Amino acid sequence: AQALEKSGRITAVLFDKTGTLTQGRLSVIAAETLPAAAALPVPAERLAAAMTAPSAHPLSRALCARFKTDEEPEPEPPPGWREIRGCGLEAQTEFGAVRLGALDWLESCGVRSEPWQARAAEWMAQGAAVLAMAVDERPVLLAALRDELKPHARQVVETLRRQGKEVYLVTGDQPLTAKAIAAEAGVPEANVRARVLPDRKAAVVRELQSAGRRVAFVGDGINDAPALKTADLGVAVSRATDLAREAADILLLRSDIDAVPEALDLAQATLRTIRENLFWAFFYNAAAVPLAALGFLTPLVSAAAMGLSDALVIGNALRLNRRIRRAPATAHESRSR
Repeated sequence: AQALEKSGRITAVLFDKTGTLTQGRLSVIAAETLPAAAALPVPAERLAAAMTAPSAHPLSRALCARFKTDEEPEPEPPPGWREIRGCGLEAQTEFGAVRLGALDWLESCGVRSEPWQARAAEWMAQGAAVLAMAVDERPVLLAALRDELKPHARQVVETLRRQGKEVYLVTGDQPLTAKAIAAEAGVPEANVRARVLPDRKAAVVRELQSAGRRVAFVGDGINDAPALKTADLGVAVSRATDLAREAADILLLRSDIDAVPEALDLAQATLRTIRENLFWAFFYNAAAVPLAALGFLTPLVSAAAMGLSDALVIGNALRLNRRIRRAPATAHESRSR
């Protein structure tokens, strides 16, 4: 009941990108070694494979799969290897500090951005996430990774907007990449929140709540759990982590997100029906009880009026069946918390 009531009052829906609005299967669509790579004692691709091998992040797994050859053994991580959340990977080698990750993080570490700027802008305009690897301040490798939208993502966004709800995209990608993905999905550019670090997603939710929105957050990862808990309504997709499932109010039983507008629409219609039934129940009693007390209604008419009141309430509730039959097979489970 609590999840139903929350769902019926939502005015804004926030989607995490990777694995929620997109399929979560990243692939490297392009990669280039930069001029400074010629001075390395090992090939830049092999160094990238060694840097990404210990990481479980989807971006790292995609890069490792691209640069590691089947003939080679599992590469050893460089000395001092560590993962910096929301930024990238870092290690110390005999030929310098190696960093692989987000472009703006590398720039903040003093890496020169001129060698990659033109190519990176071109790839990001196509909706790709662009990462670079640098040794000290010299960029040596640039890679573009792409994650395709889920089949019904644009339709889901359009349906939610027709229902009068604002739709937002929240992602850690660069703004240019995020805007390209948003345009493909039908999310307004003004509603894109890019370069949002994992621990800042809940802050985005609170920002919209403070502006008067009732917010639903749709996500799947461990780093989505705080936002799922902070939102007025948390929705976890089927392949969500255990932590995300526990934080959510609604769990989608399949990976497609087309159940999101269906769930919100049915909840809104159900709340509307409850209010209508309460109105008619009170109206009948408010009108009929005084008339019966004053002798204007016989017991037989009073009994008939009471039966008619029940029939009206039941008939109004049964109208929801037509809405359910028009919708696809329900694929969500609501859990009151």
